[in-house]
Amino acid sequence: MSTSRSIHGFTLIEVVVAVAVIAIGLAATIKTVASVTYNSAELNERILATWVAQNVLARHELAPANGDQQAMQGSETIANTDWQWEKTIHATDDENIKRIDIIVKKQTANSSHSYAQISTLSADFSGRFEQ
Repeated sequence: MSTSRSIHGFTLIEVVVAVAVIAIGLAATIKTVASVTYNSAELNERILATWVAQNVLARHELAPANGDQQAMQGSETIANTDWQWEKTIHATDDENIKRIDIIVKKQTANSSHSYAQISTLSADFSGRFEQ
């Protein structure tokens, strides 16, 4: 008397395919998480650099005596990071209006990579309306 037994389970090929699908999914997930983490850190650095640039601009507007210098450099520390800034003042067609460019870089980073740049116009009408 022969009885046939039915064996239920996965074949070796099915297991290999399932492991391959899981491995590809995990690799894509890890790459996405790493990319998001890097972009988040980069964005945080750009925000800090923008704060430095805004601080430099605010100091410029509060101290008009420094407005005569065409170029200035300095450094500032925010969030335990040392930043280097450069401020240049350019003349425009109107003698009372100057263009101010501020570039912020990390002191330890490559000098060609700027993290923030602000350009604005500044008007000086202080002596124009005096009589």
